[in-house]
Amino acid sequence: MKSSTPVFSIHYVGINLKRGIASQQFEDFAQCKGVHIPAYPDWQWTLLRGLRGEREHQYLMLYQAKDAATYARYVDSNGELTVKAHEFWQQHPQTLVLIEEWKSFASFTELPTLYTYYSLVAENNNSSLPKGPNYRNVLGEEKIERVVGIHNLALKPSVTPVQFEEFITNNIGRIEDYPGWKFHLLKGQGGNRLDQYAVMLIIESLDSLNAFHPDMDVSTDKAMQFVAEHPDTEQMYAEWRTLASFSGAPQIYTDYVAIAGNQSVQESQL
Repeated sequence: MKSSTPVFSIHYVGINLKRGIASQQFEDFAQCKGVHIPAYPDWQWTLLRGLRGEREHQYLMLYQAKDAATYARYVDSNGELTVKAHEFWQQHPQTLVLIEEWKSFASFTELPTLYTYYSLVAENNNSSLPKGPNYRNVLGEEKIERVVGIHNLALKPSVTPVQFEEFITNNIGRIEDYPGWKFHLLKGQGGNRLDQYAVMLIIESLDSLNAFHPDMDVSTDKAMQFVAEHPDTEQMYAEWRTLASFSGAPQIYTDYVAIAGNQSVQESQL
């Protein structure tokens, strides 16, 4: 893992059903008040709702930190907050009130919530997806509601992690993403999916997702034309399948849409 590459963590979020909370109530709170919960310096957070797949209609919190050192400054290897993290929240006492209100609607990202901390094995640096937040709804600025696909992978028998990672890093330049899409390969470094791999696709909008794949494992003519125009990418994917499963069925995956995120994200840093 390169010290300068971003790292990610995902945390399951559950609605407080015992209090009769409806999903729309939680989303309204997250979009009106929750967006004012800050992220740690050089972090961003995004609240996601499952569109389709294994966790349809369920929620996930996605964190991104600038690098592993920035992540470790606030969360340790066991997923617990560090002294720096506690100092950060003490400096934002009004935010603690918001977090307590959040907890009246749904779980927050703290143990024993199911989570995984991921390092970045590789990403498509030739993607046309611009840097910036996954969610933005600010008066006078373009609205952003990106789609995030999380596709869990499994290695073929007798294939080692070193073999698979070397293949990906040596061949990442052969991947051509759809316009407005960006490929990431992640590896679990802590939490519930330790040492397991996932493909994370960040997509500029729901319209962009539907232009190529409007339903689970359904490809449009536009997608088929793109595939035909990029044969080496398809050949790379065929080679990939000899080492590990590929994104999509029959592997476990969910496509999520961003429904909230911290307003103070600094786009130049992400």
